[in-house]
Amino acid sequence: MCVALISRTQEKLDQVSNEIRVDFLNKSEPEISSEQGKGEKFQVDTKTIAVDFGQGVGIYQTIEKGLAGLEIGVLVNNVGISYSYPEYFLDVPDLDNMISNMISINVTSVCQMTRLVLPGMVERSKGAILNISSASGMYPVPLLSLYSSTKAFVDFFSRAVHAEYKSRGIIVQSVLPFFVATKLSKIRQPTLDKPSPAAYVKAALSTVGLQIQTNGYLLHALMSVLSGQIGPQNANSIMADKRQRVRIQGSWAGPARKPAPGLPAATGSGGRASLPCAVGSAWGGAERTFEFQQPTQVKRKVPEVVIMELRLIPSFLPVSEADWMFAQLLADLPWKQKSNLLHGESYEEPRLTCWFGELPYTYSHSTLQANTQWHPVLAELRQRMELASGHSFNSLLCNLYRDGKDSIAWHSDSEPSLRPRPTIGSLSLGDTRNFEMRKQPAAEEDGDYTYAERIRVPLSHGTLLLMEGAVQEDWQHRVPKEYHDRGPRINLTFRMIYPEPGPR
Repeated sequence: MCVALISRTQEKLDQVSNEIRVDFLNKSEPEISSEQGKGEKFQVDTKTIAVDFGQGVGIYQTIEKGLAGLEIGVLVNNVGISYSYPEYFLDVPDLDNMISNMISINVTSVCQMTRLVLPGMVERSKGAILNISSASGMYPVPLLSLYSSTKAFVDFFSRAVHAEYKSRGIIVQSVLPFFVATKLSKIRQPTLDKPSPAAYVKAALSTVGLQIQTNGYLLHALMSVLSGQIGPQNANSIMADKRQRVRIQGSWAGPARKPAPGLPAATGSGGRASLPCAVGSAWGGAERTFEFQQPTQVKRKVPEVVIMELRLIPSFLPVSEADWMFAQLLADLPWKQKSNLLHGESYEEPRLTCWFGELPYTYSHSTLQANTQWHPVLAELRQRMELASGHSFNSLLCNLYRDGKDSIAWHSDSEPSLRPRPTIGSLSLGDTRNFEMRKQPAAEEDGDYTYAERIRVPLSHGTLLLMEGAVQEDWQHRVPKEYHDRGPRINLTFRMIYPEPGPR
């Protein structure tokens, strides 16, 4: 038997490939009989194809070449993406790319992969295609409107193609799970109603050939009946509650837990804490007090912890003064569109910039030249920023966002010329824009931001945001595109620049 695995990362494909071979070897019978002879071990081979399903239809030529010569008996279309959290359609971060990626990954992939394997199945008069939809596709889910719609497409497409080809021995099944404990659902620990992938797959496979549309798991089937009774009209309030929690707590969070009744708070001073513990008669004891004592000898030193600090000062500038400064800077500064390099290709930034400082500033593989001719308004603002922050600034990067389509992508201000843990003073003038931050993932997450803590701060006219300490080290930030009517906004980011270290 051969299993073809298709996904984005070759390293993870290799890991899954090895797991399949080892797991199958452990579970298979040691020997079987065959026409070629007895005593042969039954083996499973794997083939991997690394492609990104968000990169457009060109990838399917690569997949077709990779599958050449293989008789595909079962196709499982399981690739998919969702929102980071429930959100109104126009407020979805980076909406342009989200629309394109979600349709490419959730919809186009199902159609194209079916197109590649279905002819061979028809020729052999047998085969099964399992398309993983979602319970979100059973009815419209507000605040997941785009995701819900793509999954509804998968469900309708699957059932329609099955009706077309069932007479030729082909099974096309639509699988509509509720939550399963996966990274996509952001659920780490399986529960009775949120099974592990292994438990869900085992249950879902038992429905192949019996149900064309299935929830795949007994408890999910009961939940499907219950959700039909509750009705889609209540989905809006449910999703709005989830959205509210994520906006307040920064992640998919459950309702706040109440402390256990009667549990006293830990108290202490001078490095000591005591917690009285009432021991009931069933344990054969009276009330006792457990007390923590600091060790007399230091076993190891606690590593230095650098705290990130954000200081938000609304109305740093009075409205009338901010209006005047905005008009002056919009008209007088030498705004230009900077060109950067990404993967060896040049692109123009979706905003205008200009630079002031005695030293040049390099980022994204291109350099802004030194400019010591500070505009009088900027020189005045620098003095006021230094007084308010307690830091000195010798440079200024000015950004002009002309409308809601102008943006800046995820990044950290961590260039060598800034030195570690710089202080950045960011002053906003003009229309309000959302400033978003996400925490750098732990090393074991391998660059995966799925569970990253996120912050969104609307920066209004005249607002000052100071980023200090480990902000640039531990967080990334961006100003995403927006789809409301947005007027121009000027962002002034004051900083201290040092000569870049030369080659050793």
